[in-house]
Amino acid sequence: MEHPMLGRKRPLFIGHENEPPLYAKKCLAGLKTLLDRYQSNSRATQHARLQTSCCHLCTCKASVNAEADNKRLFEQILLWADTQLSAGKVLEHLKLRQATNDIFLNDPVNNKFLAFHHDFTEECGSEVKQHSWAVIEKQEEVIMYGPYYPNYNNGQHSEDIIIKQTQELLESEELSEDWKVYVFTINSPCLARNTDPCMLNLIQKAQEWWTVYGVKTHIGYVRCWGFKGTKENLFRNIDYSQVDCINQTEDHEDYIKAADKRTGLNPLCKNLSSAVKHLLRSVNLSFPLMTSVQGQDWKSYFKKMHSIFECKPEDEKTVFTQELNATIEAAQALLSERSGSFEEHLESGKAFILDYTFSPQVSDALQDQMRLTFQQCWREMVQDKYAELIREKLTEDFNQCAVQLFIKDIAKFTNEYLEIGRIQFPEEVKRPASC
Repeated sequence: MEHPMLGRKRPLFIGHENEPPLYAKKCLAGLKTLLDRYQSNSRATQHARLQTSCCHLCTCKASVNAEADNKRLFEQILLWADTQLSAGKVLEHLKLRQATNDIFLNDPVNNKFLAFHHDFTEECGSEVKQHSWAVIEKQEEVIMYGPYYPNYNNGQHSEDIIIKQTQELLESEELSEDWKVYVFTINSPCLARNTDPCMLNLIQKAQEWWTVYGVKTHIGYVRCWGFKGTKENLFRNIDYSQVDCINQTEDHEDYIKAADKRTGLNPLCKNLSSAVKHLLRSVNLSFPLMTSVQGQDWKSYFKKMHSIFECKPEDEKTVFTQELNATIEAAQALLSERSGSFEEHLESGKAFILDYTFSPQVSDALQDQMRLTFQQCWREMVQDKYAELIREKLTEDFNQCAVQLFIKDIAKFTNEYLEIGRIQFPEEVKRPASC
């Protein structure tokens, strides 16, 4: 396969842009042969080492240790391939809010990624959507390929293309000792999909590239994607009623009792309710209302107010509807972009409508009714936005925990040839993760 040259750098361009699907919960089928692969790799490694060494005692001992690490590595991969089991492990960790520092790349490797990122940005432009690129660093040259974009229509992720291209490049060279592979991806490689997850594929390939070619691999990402990223549905049933019930009880046992007394409220499991409880107690949840409630979405919360005019004559109904729209637009212009706590948003809506001056055409009785109904609609909107914030924050924390726990589990057996971590850009300040 021919790769076009750019001086010392050879880029390959493949573009696939679509929206991501909802991934399957389980992904064991494609990974069930990993131990078979491990055994095959072990035989290949043993054969290669028999050919190139005199079987000195220290070499044999190192080989035994490496084979033991490889076996434990692939056993660990199989555990993470069971997403139901591994997600439970992450949720247990999240429930306890145990401190887990964000995992950054070491400084020399981070600086390499920054330099390569600058080159790609200069050549291809800046991009915030999911994409990947990679670099093979040799003694005498640097091979750069990408960026690649996912094609979700056929289930192909950008990392799939990176793996394929890297494999072809390594196979095309006679000598690869002391080379390094740098894999960049905006979102950390996925830990779950309806086929082998990208993260597990990359781990297996990194081990293979080290064993066969003597190549070290570095994987750098910008955002923690976790299992399914923004499509994570673990927290989908957490609405304001759940949040309010959890917030008013001391522990899970009290929460269960209180939930049973509320109509239509199905209790969450202990890990979920504890995660919500810890989040409510540990974080100052300030938010703007405009992030997801915009335009027509904003107005949809006030549809109930139109019922006030249903029995009015058509000419009056038109006038009152115009007055209602003007009121909602005034509230949106004044309040939508303000950040505040749940209580502050409730109070600002109440203060707005009590101070609002209606048209003289609106009677005092109708004004009172409009003020009361506005406050009810406003409360419902703030409650929805608050619950949405809780879900988003839990999802973000869960994804960070998933990636960090996975890296810690894998690093025990791969330190010799693999590093995974978040890239730190110059404008960032290192901070501990929320998990």
